[in-house]
Amino acid sequence: MKLAIAHRDRLVREALRRTLSRSDHELLWQAADRTELERECRRQPPALLLVELELLGRRAEHLPRLIEGGISVIALASSQAAGDGYEALGLGALGLIEPPRLDESGELIGGQRTLTRIQRLASLVGPAGIGSPAATAAPSTRQPPIIALGASTGGPLALAKVLASLPTDLQAAVLIVQHIESEFTSGLAEWLGSQSKLPVSVAERGDTPRAGRVYVAGSGGHLVLLPSLQFSRQAARASELHVPSVDALFTSLALHAAPGVAALLTGMGSDGVAGLGEMRRRGWHTLAQDERSSVVYGMPRAAMESGAAQQALDLAAIGPALVRQLAKGRA
Repeated sequence: MKLAIAHRDRLVREALRRTLSRSDHELLWQAADRTELERECRRQPPALLLVELELLGRRAEHLPRLIEGGISVIALASSQAAGDGYEALGLGALGLIEPPRLDESGELIGGQRTLTRIQRLASLVGPAGIGSPAATAAPSTRQPPIIALGASTGGPLALAKVLASLPTDLQAAVLIVQHIESEFTSGLAEWLGSQSKLPVSVAERGDTPRAGRVYVAGSGGHLVLLPSLQFSRQAARASELHVPSVDALFTSLALHAAPGVAALLTGMGSDGVAGLGEMRRRGWHTLAQDERSSVVYGMPRAAMESGAAQQALDLAAIGPALVRQLAKGRA
């Protein structure tokens, strides 16, 4: 794949160059500022751009123009200074990663870890998906009612809009899987909490979902629900594309939770489709975001075409629809 790098720090650019030299990717060019970035993108647009978050502008305002030009984007930022990174993810960036660095002796630090993440995100530019965990247990009929949401590319803003539409007296727990690098999950939960009337936190192993709270899948594997209705972490296989996986959570909910409501939002690939289909077969009401309101109509399209989702709705209609379905006694 043809890649490009845009970062103001020369040492970061060099660290990224060395990292990419270990792969089969072709590095087209490097840019040190926004003017150079825009010029090079016009001259020789890459398939994938690794770009410092600050070069995308305030609230990632320059990102949509890059994406409209056919360029897939990975934003680069430290986990302590993610800033507008969640806005960038919501506007369609493939991912948010921390770049490698060079130490005082010129040794590359974090190169392999970064390359693994770049390879995984680059694979999303083409068709991608993962298998779903095997179903082995019978569902529980215990409460609380659950709203389950899965999202990838474009997901943070979509999730924020859904959460903003949920009432403060919601009689259900909301469980979320968003494809994001592990060091940014806590920041994502905090940012979503600033957009929601409900408290948002990272789901902790051993906790039980409570009504009126929002739980975000964290790092260290896949978020799943046990037969005891406690959260746990399922170890990920090295070959798995998405960690955390929407399919892993959705399938565990189909197996162990009383039927509730679930929606698959904007994103590339097909993660969550198999789990959503299992939910529908076990009595859940299942939705997908429609094409017009999706940043990337990949996961929702797959959900509709497979029959996993019962209907596709505009993003603005999804939150109210989830609440109506709960009120009808489906959860």
